[in-house]
This record gives sequence, structure tokens and C-alpha cells, in this order.
Amino acid sequence: MPSHSKHDVQSILEEFHPRIRGVVEQAWAEWRSISAFRAESAFGPILYSRTVANYIFDAIARHAIDEFGIDPSVTVRFEPQTIKLIFKGAVLARFKKGDDNNLGQNNETQAALAFVDADGELPGLPPKTAKVEFIWSANELQTQLERVSVVARDNDELLWEYDIESDAKSSGSVLPFILPTDGPAGTEGDKSDHGVVIKPKFPRVEEEKEEE
Repeated sequence: MPSHSKHDVQSILEEFHPRIRGVVEQAWAEWRSISAFRAESAFGPILYSRTVANYIFDAIARHAIDEFGIDPSVTVRFEPQTIKLIFKGAVLARFKKGDDNNLGQNNETQAALAFVDADGELPGLPPKTAKVEFIWSANELQTQLERVSVVARDNDELLWEYDIESDAKSSGSVLPFILPTDGPAGTEGDKSDHGVVIKPKFPRVEEEKEEE
């Protein structure tokens, strides 16, 4: 599966851009509502940042199925712990939270490695199928959705990218950011959730990344 040009992929996806962005914005709004409820209910802070990413991915998957599930030009491909979308039989895409390089994060499973390898082949797909990631990124405080991008990669190398701009203002809304007055003993706040993600000071096992 050789890499495809940005122009070729963009020309196929262009008509779907508002719906792709809309799926991410709906998932983000859902999480912000949950986050606000947690703060208003004085729930304890979330311990692990991956919890937020996993919730948002679950919401993205649900909204993507609702949005594209009956569209004859889009195939929803269900896989263990994830979904992928095939647009017009030519572009295979997955949704991911972006890292510092605007690349998706995932465990290094065989399927994940085949996806991120520009020449890697995936079972059941024609060799000419393009592979891209729909990357979402939030600001440092996790209070705003900053970007939704289409990204092509070759393993850890970014080949090209472009942003899907929002037509709505909803993703720019900011909910109150509430800092707890006291945290659990032996912890310190890390500003990554509506109620602050806390980091224990004792040694930790490296966190899992999102499921592929």
C-alpha cells in the first residue's frame, strides 16, 4: 500500500469533511458534558490521562457509526476494540488522539504496525487503498478542541497533513475549569482534565496507549 498524495486523498474526502469534523466535535462535547458533571458533583479527579482519550474514542466510534453506518459510499469496518472507515473504497481511515508530532498513538500490535507502515498490507483491502488517520488534538488544559487533521504517515514519519476546519463555533466553547482545593495525600495536580488528572509520586508502570 504505497503512500498517496495529499491532493488525491483530499479530493476523495472533501465532501465528507464537515461530517468527519462533526463526529469529533460531538464526541468532544459529550466528554465536556461528562467532565462538567464530574466537577459539579465534586467527584474525585481522574487518575490517568488515557481514561479521557479512551472515553472520547468510544464516543467518536459511536457517533461515527451513527453518521456513516448507512452511507453507501462509506464502509464501517468493525475490529476488536476499534473501528475503521473506508471512503469510496479508496481511503481507509481511523480516528486517533494526536501526539506531539500530530501522529496517532497506539499499542504496537501487528495490525497497528501494518497500518502505520506506508507499504504495509492489510487483509481484505486492495493494495492501492490509501491509509490515513483522523487526528484530534486539544489544548494543554483539555478545555478546547484545537485541531482535527487528516494525516498520512510512514511509521513514525509524518508524510503530509491538512486540517479539517470547523464550520461551527461549538468546539471553541470553554467550560469552567475547577481546581480541587485538596488532593489525595502524596499526589500533585496535572492540569489535563476538568477536575485535574493527578500524578502519584511513587513509581508507576508506563501507561498503556489507546487500543489500535
